[in-house]
Amino acid sequence: MSARTEDANAIQLSEINASTIRAIAALRVSESQGDYVASNALSVAEAYFEKGAWFRAITCLDMPVGFVMLFDHTLPGAIRKNGVNENEIGLWRLMIDGRFQGRGFGKRALDLVSAHARTRPGIDAIISSFIPGPDGPEGFYKRYGFILTGNRRANGSEIEILLKL
Repeated sequence: MSARTEDANAIQLSEINASTIRAIAALRVSESQGDYVASNALSVAEAYFEKGAWFRAITCLDMPVGFVMLFDHTLPGAIRKNGVNENEIGLWRLMIDGRFQGRGFGKRALDLVSAHARTRPGIDAIISSFIPGPDGPEGFYKRYGFILTGNRRANGSEIEILLKL
C-alpha cells in the first residue's frame, strides 16, 4: 500500500503502542536530511522520561508516514522548560519519512498539531527551532506561517521559530 498525494486529508495523529513502535522507529527522513532530526526511536525513548512529552505517529490510511512530538507544560506533572513561555507549546520533533515527503502530509500533520495545541489551556503559540542547511526545514516552516524570532538555541546551532495560533 502506498500513500498518495490525495491522501493528505486522511492524515491522522495516532498513539504509538507495542504493535506500532517498530514501524515508527523504522521511518527515516531522506539521507540528506539525517542531520536535522533525531531518530524516532530516540525521540520515543526521551518521551518516556519527560512528563511534558506528547508524541504521536503520523499515519495515512493507517500506514505510518511520520512522527511528531510536542512539549506541553500543561500536562500533569510537566515542568515548564526554558525557552517555552507560559502561552506556548514546544514542537520538539516533526518528521515525514523520505518516501512520503512532498505530498502535503507534513502540512496536514501541522494542521492537526495546531488544532491540538488550541485545545490546551492558555496556549496561543507553538515554539520550535531548526538546524539551518541546504536540505533543512526552514522553507517548509516559513510557508506554513512560522516566523523567525531572532533567537538561537542549542549552543547557537538552531534557529528559533514561532507560530501564532
